[in-house]
Amino acid sequence: MSFSPRIAVFDLDVTLTEYDTFLPFIIGYLRYHRKRRSLWLWRLPLSLLKFWRWGDRTWLKTTMLRAFLGGEPRDRVAEWTERFVDDLLVEAMREQGLAQLREYQRQGVRVILASASFDVYVQRIAEKLEIHEVLATRVAWNSRGRLVGMDGENCRDEEKLRRVKALDGIPESGEDVAAYSDSHADLPLLSWAEHGVAVCPSKRLFHQVGGLGLDVVRW
Repeated sequence: MSFSPRIAVFDLDVTLTEYDTFLPFIIGYLRYHRKRRSLWLWRLPLSLLKFWRWGDRTWLKTTMLRAFLGGEPRDRVAEWTERFVDDLLVEAMREQGLAQLREYQRQGVRVILASASFDVYVQRIAEKLEIHEVLATRVAWNSRGRLVGMDGENCRDEEKLRRVKALDGIPESGEDVAAYSDSHADLPLLSWAEHGVAVCPSKRLFHQVGGLGLDVVRW
């Protein structure tokens, strides 16, 4: 079925990219700044052990962010972000996903990037892709400009939908909205949008596609 939206909301990880971006961002930072590599010896295994015990993704993201980037200055993080984003855009983007994004932009469709990943690099990705509206999990900085953790809620599940609907000019009903995501965590968003599209869906999402009337694409 052909659908011409007025608004298109794109998830980032595994929807426009070929893989999740958070761990590569963290790992790349540790490699880029050799003095922080020793943290791998104990902080990462401890974080993963607690995650497998409790299964809280928000807790894990916050813990890993603090463990590996906690106390780092804004300019140093920004320097790595620029390198990371440039490499990501060259090596890890889904070509068909970008083509769909570009086509919407060409048509004048309002494009929104909504990601559970951290704004510290999602915002830069959006700028490079000429996307002017961005929703992401926010990083917190202290008064000295050093990273201290996560600011507010994890931008996923119902929280992502809440933030999308809070933007100016977004219809409460989801009419004229197309939404793209690979993850079951975005079911609230996909179900709300008039046209929900499961992109290379996870197994958990794929099992729910039919009952929700979602389209499936494999970019």
